[in-house]
Amino acid sequence: MSRILQIELILLLRGRAVAMGTLLLLVAGVFALFHGRTVIARQQATIAASPALQEEEHRAILSPLPAKTGAGDQLYYLFFHTVREPSAWAPVAIGQRDVQAFNLKVSNRALYEQLFNAELGNPLLAAFGNFDLAFVFVVLAPLLVIAITFNVYSQERELGTWDLVRAQPLNPVALLALKFVLRALVSWLPLAVLLVLATVVLDLPLDGRWLMVAVATLAYVMFWVAAAAAVSWWRKSSDVNVLALLGLWTVSTVLGPALINVAAAARYPLPEALELTVLVREGYHSSWDRPLPDTMAEFYERYPEWKDVPIPLDRYSNGWYYAMQQRGDEAARPAVARYRQSLEDRESWVTGVSWLFPPAVFQRALTTIARTDLDAYLAYLDSVTDYHERLKRHFFPVIFSEMTVAEVDWSAAPRHQHRD
Repeated sequence: MSRILQIELILLLRGRAVAMGTLLLLVAGVFALFHGRTVIARQQATIAASPALQEEEHRAILSPLPAKTGAGDQLYYLFFHTVREPSAWAPVAIGQRDVQAFNLKVSNRALYEQLFNAELGNPLLAAFGNFDLAFVFVVLAPLLVIAITFNVYSQERELGTWDLVRAQPLNPVALLALKFVLRALVSWLPLAVLLVLATVVLDLPLDGRWLMVAVATLAYVMFWVAAAAAVSWWRKSSDVNVLALLGLWTVSTVLGPALINVAAAARYPLPEALELTVLVREGYHSSWDRPLPDTMAEFYERYPEWKDVPIPLDRYSNGWYYAMQQRGDEAARPAVARYRQSLEDRESWVTGVSWLFPPAVFQRALTTIARTDLDAYLAYLDSVTDYHERLKRHFFPVIFSEMTVAEVDWSAAPRHQHRD
């Protein structure tokens, strides 16, 4: 059996399908690896420049002002940067990180109109759009498997050699199984090479995530080999086999995720993020015509520690203005909660349905490991929400005490920290 296996390996490696398929896969993988690294490196450069940019913006606003200028007035114009640092695996599976915000700027004003300036997206619901290493693994690797496995059994029958094999003192089923396993290992080898290359180029940590990706990649290849073996048992011609496998590839990698997208959108419709912004603006703009004590009473329900600080009734005050801003957030809060719940329900539903399409499952595994999935993005938004609350509480003394620009230590403002 070992001699037959050796001969089979030699014949397999001499085949054009293996040579050309492996070469193309490696070339595509190298290009995808460096493309992913370039995308994330560009984001990292923006993140690295963020502190200096914030300082420059603040200096441009505050430096020209007289020392006695009201500090609360300037909080309208001051934005504080937040950043979403990428994980080490982000270049491997970009997900939707190239379209999701990773450096939101927030001011002391109403949060939700700043937070939802762009629509949220679910990586599982989108077609495989990024040409990264995950795309090569999920979409292109099965084509190599199909190219070298579709005729393992049918070719033997078409050439008339299967009867000779059966005449030998061998278990023909075991021989076929070895042929398929051998092709699985040959198909997985270029993926392993790309994974090792990514480890070196991206300095990926050799931890549990690395092992998970390696095992998941092998399991994914085995799935396609098993699909080829199942098709072979139909005892159809090689042409029928390759068409069946290509049909399965098309449905599971392209049509399946698209159908999930349509079904999820119909089952869990989401309001446009613009609607949330409108609710916020209606909430605080309507306060211009409301009695000031009513607006402040709502503010004190959330921040009772400031209820004993007097607010002037005969003139504009920043305390009243930011209470209005808070009212805008309160007006939109129920809608934001429903929006968030709809996103999470959609994510949960898609997670369950995606098991019908192994490529979607594999893609999900890679983006989860890379922290470029929806859950990671929502965690970043949560961190921005917490940071905005810290900013407000930090500057409330400045606002309600009507401090001047010179009296405020602007460098003591809280800093945002979040890492995937």
